[in-house]
Amino acid sequence: MLSDQIFLFSTITFLTTSAFIVLSQGSETSIANSPNDQFTASKEWTKTAIKKMWLEKKSMGYTPIHVVEPPGYENVTIVFKNESASATGSLKHRYSWALMMWALIEGHVKNGTHVFEASSGNTACSLAFMCRKLGLQFTAVVPDTIELVKARRIEKQGGTVVRVPISERLRMAEYLAKTSGGFFMNQFKNAFHAEEFHESGSSSKSSANMMHEILRQLGGVQPDVFVHPAGTGGTLSSIGRYVKKYGHDTQIVLVDTQFSIYYDYVLQGKFAEETGSHLWVRPGMAGIGYGAMGPARIAETTSLDPAVIDRVLKIPDLASTAAMKVAREIGIDGGTSTGVNFLASLHIGAVFGKRPMTIATILADSGKLYESTYFDRKWIAQSFESHGGLQVYDCWYKVIKTSYQTGEDPLEIGNAICSV
Repeated sequence: MLSDQIFLFSTITFLTTSAFIVLSQGSETSIANSPNDQFTASKEWTKTAIKKMWLEKKSMGYTPIHVVEPPGYENVTIVFKNESASATGSLKHRYSWALMMWALIEGHVKNGTHVFEASSGNTACSLAFMCRKLGLQFTAVVPDTIELVKARRIEKQGGTVVRVPISERLRMAEYLAKTSGGFFMNQFKNAFHAEEFHESGSSSKSSANMMHEILRQLGGVQPDVFVHPAGTGGTLSSIGRYVKKYGHDTQIVLVDTQFSIYYDYVLQGKFAEETGSHLWVRPGMAGIGYGAMGPARIAETTSLDPAVIDRVLKIPDLASTAAMKVAREIGIDGGTSTGVNFLASLHIGAVFGKRPMTIATILADSGKLYESTYFDRKWIAQSFESHGGLQVYDCWYKVIKTSYQTGEDPLEIGNAICSV
């Protein structure tokens, strides 16, 4: 009898409080249905989901690089990391992988979680892909100006699309997540935490950091400069943090769009308290720049870390749009950020390229996504009418195309002769 009591006591000490209550009431409920078992099942689902994410990372491999040597820039090599070759066709594939991995590890996304995101299109498409891999429901809150082809790509991956004015994206995504019991991924806030900036070390699982890949693809050669704009700021910050942490000499250059606040946010520490929405002028450069959604606070409303930026540039939107066309003509068929990167690289090459220089940058998504917008002359004339329309666009196109051949600074010349 005493030994039975000792056994009973030993058994009870290993049960959760809730399981003990059920058993002490004489319930026939199996311990397999206890909250402890449900907790374990949830952990197992997450463990399996993380394994699936690593399998996806392995299938991603390294996206290719394209090397451009502008004829007029004798000492300059521009290396484009072609993220349009990813499974969902943009830089946001690896970015969404990082967000989903973080959300799984931190317990924000579990079995059955409905995921929401505010996006200009590419992040939503990639997150829809990740959610489909895990059997999760996904809803994208996108600006009402989104290209139709981008919306269809989200839906093709199984996502639902909700269109709102660009300034309402964050509020609507957060509201929908709260009222449905789902999770708002909030890339603007959480990319700061999710985007990794570490070496692989001895791990068999390679670092997902883009600079890690670029260095290996260049045989360890360090680019002199890395150039990219910011939307959420997650990609540029992760690259900058990687470079600073491991002591590389690469300068990190933020290229900002015309009406975005990031230039002043980084250079002068402005707009952390006040909104820049009054400065924002449509159409902007889709997916990049910041201003329409309130103040920029690091790890709250933006993931752009000013501490890792070495230089900032601001480029007119029509100049960036014209640069897209010139880039396409030389075989770099990319979207809005690619135009920004190409023009900024030419400017940097012209100003600092008296010695051999390697500039690394990103071909973030395919130009095919912008056929009805930034590559369409009628759309440019209408959407950029207040910027000077086709007259200013054509001026920038000629300047950039000529500068590519001569090595002159397209920004200096264009700003002098192509202004409204």
